Amino acid sequence: MGGKDVGWLKTVDQYFYGANNTIQHANVQMILSTLIPALEYDEARKFTYVEQAFFTRWYNEQNAKMKGRVAALVDNGQLAFVNGGWCMHDEAATHFMGMIDQTTLGHNFLKETFDYKPTVGWQIDPFGHSSTQASLLSAEAGFDALYFGRIDYQDLNLRRDERRVEGIWRASANQQEDAEVFWGLTGSYGGNYGPPSGFCYDNFCDDEPMMDDPALTQYNVGERVASFVAAAYDQANQARGSHIMMTMGSDFQYENSEVWFRNLDSLIKNVNEYAAKGDIEEDPNANFGSLKLVYSNPEIYTKAKHEDDLKWEVKTDDFFPYSDCEQCFWTGYFTSRAELKKWERTGSAFLQAARQIEAFDTSAAPPQSTFDSPTHDLDAAVGVVQHHDGVSGTAKQHVADDYAWRIDRGFKEAASYMAGVLKRAMLKPDSPLEFTVCQGLNVSVCDASHEATAAGDDLVVVAYNALSHERTEVVAVPVASDDVDYTVTMYPENVIVASSVSATVDTLDDSASPFKLNIEAQQIPPMGAKTFVVSQGAKKTPEPVASATATSRRNLRSPITIANEHTTVSFDSNGNMQAIGDQKVTQDWGYYTSFDSDRASRTDAELGLVKPHVTPEFLQYTPGVSGTCLPGYLDQEGAEDRWLRESDGQNSGAYIFRPSTKDEPLNLLPSSSASSVSVVEGELVTEVHATFGDWVKQTTRLVKNQPFVEIEWTVGPVPIDDAVGKEVVTRFNTPIDSGDTFFTDSNGREFLERKIDYRPTWDLEVFQPIAGNYYPVGAAIFIEDDESSFAVMNDRTQGGASLSSGSVEIMVQRRIVADDSRGVGEPLDETTGGVTPYPPYGEAERVGDGVIIKGVHRIAVGAGKSGASTARGIMDETFSPLNLFFTSVPKGTDFQADHVLQAHFRNVAAVLPKQISMITLSKVNGEPGSFFVRLAHQYGEGEDAELSKPAKVDMNEVLPKGMKMKAWKEMTLSGNQGRKEMEENRLKWKPEDELEGARAEGREMDNGDVVTIKPMEIRSFKIVTENKNLGWAQQ
Repeated sequence: MGGKDVGWLKTVDQYFYGANNTIQHANVQMILSTLIPALEYDEARKFTYVEQAFFTRWYNEQNAKMKGRVAALVDNGQLAFVNGGWCMHDEAATHFMGMIDQTTLGHNFLKETFDYKPTVGWQIDPFGHSSTQASLLSAEAGFDALYFGRIDYQDLNLRRDERRVEGIWRASANQQEDAEVFWGLTGSYGGNYGPPSGFCYDNFCDDEPMMDDPALTQYNVGERVASFVAAAYDQANQARGSHIMMTMGSDFQYENSEVWFRNLDSLIKNVNEYAAKGDIEEDPNANFGSLKLVYSNPEIYTKAKHEDDLKWEVKTDDFFPYSDCEQCFWTGYFTSRAELKKWERTGSAFLQAARQIEAFDTSAAPPQSTFDSPTHDLDAAVGVVQHHDGVSGTAKQHVADDYAWRIDRGFKEAASYMAGVLKRAMLKPDSPLEFTVCQGLNVSVCDASHEATAAGDDLVVVAYNALSHERTEVVAVPVASDDVDYTVTMYPENVIVASSVSATVDTLDDSASPFKLNIEAQQIPPMGAKTFVVSQGAKKTPEPVASATATSRRNLRSPITIANEHTTVSFDSNGNMQAIGDQKVTQDWGYYTSFDSDRASRTDAELGLVKPHVTPEFLQYTPGVSGTCLPGYLDQEGAEDRWLRESDGQNSGAYIFRPSTKDEPLNLLPSSSASSVSVVEGELVTEVHATFGDWVKQTTRLVKNQPFVEIEWTVGPVPIDDAVGKEVVTRFNTPIDSGDTFFTDSNGREFLERKIDYRPTWDLEVFQPIAGNYYPVGAAIFIEDDESSFAVMNDRTQGGASLSSGSVEIMVQRRIVADDSRGVGEPLDETTGGVTPYPPYGEAERVGDGVIIKGVHRIAVGAGKSGASTARGIMDETFSPLNLFFTSVPKGTDFQADHVLQAHFRNVAAVLPKQISMITLSKVNGEPGSFFVRLAHQYGEGEDAELSKPAKVDMNEVLPKGMKMKAWKEMTLSGNQGRKEMEENRLKWKPEDELEGARAEGREMDNGDVVTIKPMEIRSFKIVTENKNLGWAQQ
């Protein structure tokens, strides 16, 4: 069994080829190359593989003969796959779309290549486990079980003692038993994974091999058998039933596969022979009379466990936050590497648009395989970054840079392809114009718009809406000057729309345009586009609908109020928020100082910190070498105390968040002086600009017709001249009587109730009242009472909490000077120039200043008990902004007459119910005229009086006008099999609690081609059309 990080200490390429072994020895291609003959040697041998990002690379390099050998091993069950995704994704920092996409990418390969459908989820290494993973990425993906290694040490201690290390996870409050899955722990239930202590047979392990020749003076079979039997009984007495799974392998092992299998062959043979003769020790707990070892895999084990026919405890909460010792909460990585988290989210959203446009493309047949798609490089890049050391922000700096480069390359290739499809769809065949995409719009960088407006040309902007509902939004386009009047004409209506110019502020790029043109992009059709032409004229007094330059004024030392059609925002004279509408809301910026054991030891009297009585050496381990200790591993010597509990020296780092003192108050940054606050007022956008301290800048913005307050923040460089790491937080304070309760989303899907210092599963012993109450916020966090609700929507995953009644805080950036000893081996200290090469090629030194990051929070205030509904209406647009494509023509050109074939298009004929979104539209590989569609209900039960109701969709009306449906078939989430087939084969588990009353399944309410989608449900379909066109497009 092998699990392989697709990037962590080395890049994915370095891991595959065995490069840079001075950092970590690992060579994935040799694992697979030695595995095949080792399996062929004895058909009893079995091996399980996980990450398809590695396997596909190796497989595609093989000749036809080797591919045939691999296929034979898959067919006879010797080579199995679990999870089957592109990677083993993170479960905290990921958005559900990224999780689905990377799983689908891997499943497509396995289906196309081997007709293989994984039935087991395998999340052994992520640092906590989400409800979405259980309900959506396991049950809905057709998995019978989900296995993982890491859960909170307090929870684990109880589960081991009470034999509750497996059970049923009913993770969806909306789907209930329809989306439950069997779950279990891996390893020896020691909080991680790998073989029992003393039984690692890899080349780089020091454990004693099986020396089974009786003629040897060091013949050790009896001792080895006795030790393994003891380990097996110990594990079995922590579980229920007659089967246990012993995971014989770990990260990057089996590089010489025959060494492992030679020892396992001997171990299995001799244990079974000793047991048959009665020559093994009895179970000390007298629960088992004997034992038998067999080669197996997680799928076989799951079926065996099902045959035990037991009733299982039902778990309904998630496994966050995760701690592996008293002061060791893995809640820092919710925010670590904030810019990579944003880039991943941008790439994921753009991938959805790229797939749609590929589906519209009538010029080419669908790809024959996963690798033939013009969007594959972006798909694969975003898929790799979902890895639990990728988007989590816990890889080394050079690896994080490699992740970003991969997304950038894939983004550019997809953008170029999309631009070509739009040109063919929207412009006349003889038009020489080319569309381009600008990646730097968030920092006001766009060469296409800047150069066109500098030259006085007419700028053409095509706004593409990847959502399945019409939307009107204000978009900001970088322009070269405000010395002209801009007129924006929307086509095909040929009407002038509102626009205004404002100065660019807080840019992070020297090439940023000095101004931005705000354009009201009206009624952009679902999965469709409209065209806007920006022309220039001499400066004059603007007409009401023509563009105007926004007026800027310095604050005159008086309170400030800005307003739009939905709300008002009030500030004091220093730019501090005071209220949103009638709701009092104040805001702070500040930081927690990061615990550093070296600093604590050195300056405990000065800083008032407790001097640790142990050094952090107890946390050190050697990556890739089995048997070295992390908190959560069993003691090598088998000490009675299972846990390495002395954690006073635990540093804050890439994984761990630990303030310098457990109840440290937030160190507040001073707000602006009144004279430095400015207000920018425009027809479409009104902004208040303020600063906090020397390194936080904020623009609070109200946009025409938008029901939220937008806060754009610029943070950095976070100062560490004092050698103190800092965890940067923005906090909102309200009088809402939320008590100890708040709500966070699970990977952008269902909201979960959180309570301070509380876990639903066990009585929590509190050691870290700040870090231990942080949860991942993937899309939104909210508080509410009977009168009001307050919600914050974010543009990337961050850590968040409500540490006191009425407050919400979100960690936006981290800069840390110490390492937390969890393996990455370097402080989380991102700098503008990155890091020099690692030894022996360099000294791994930081280059440049600390990074500056930019981001957006959207704030909404709602009625009492409406926090979820308030957030839901904003989450989709935050995830998927309008996609802008640019070109230009010389001034005076009749763009419409000379170039336009169609100035707009719409590719969803029906108006879908407001609560239903088409979250996926793609071609089916190798099947012209067939398309894969996912329809998602975006509200949970009880969140909204109307929108939480089940909704009906006529599959005929999903198609664009002119297309006819021949047939449709419901599929699993990843599309690798029919839903009906999956349900017929899926194992049914017996819960200890029987739910009262039968729930009506949405599928039971289907009527012909009209399907019913329940709250929070995602249903996936293959639609076969009768059209002769190759694309999903208007006829």
